[in-house]
Amino acid sequence: MAPRPQAAVDAAFVAHCRARGLLVTEQRRAIYAVLAASREHPSAEQIHRAVRARLPRLSLATVYKNLEALRAIGAVSDVNSLHEHGRYEAALPGTGVGQPHHHLVCIRCKRVLDLHDRRLDAFRLGAAQAHGFEVRAIRVQVEGLCPSCQMARPSAAVRRSV
Repeated sequence: MAPRPQAAVDAAFVAHCRARGLLVTEQRRAIYAVLAASREHPSAEQIHRAVRARLPRLSLATVYKNLEALRAIGAVSDVNSLHEHGRYEAALPGTGVGQPHHHLVCIRCKRVLDLHDRRLDAFRLGAAQAHGFEVRAIRVQVEGLCPSCQMARPSAAVRRSV
């Protein structure tokens, strides 16, 4: 599904918040707009820097509180790259951004890439049928080395001589 224009994404975000009883604030809209426009899975600190260009008095604590509130209503997903700094992405269904997917995480540079694979998504149905379990989400995080980090890795011959 192609991403929708920012105005449509904002309208869907506002409707999603209101339907779940969450007050729509300028801070929440700005935070979500940054996430919806990003494919980099930014940290709270990166979101804070981006939103402060628009809202200079915004505190980092406010960003964290709002990310948690948005996560609780399903508008934001947390992407924890190797249990270090939290990383986030927009996750509002039907907006064309943040559609359910999995992640590839580089263990060296911490880059996070989206992984879309229908075979992994099919697991949801199988798990539900096999165990009678109502699956709400499936998150696969594949950890390894990205192409850039593989190229930067010293060869085996160099490692043995050290």
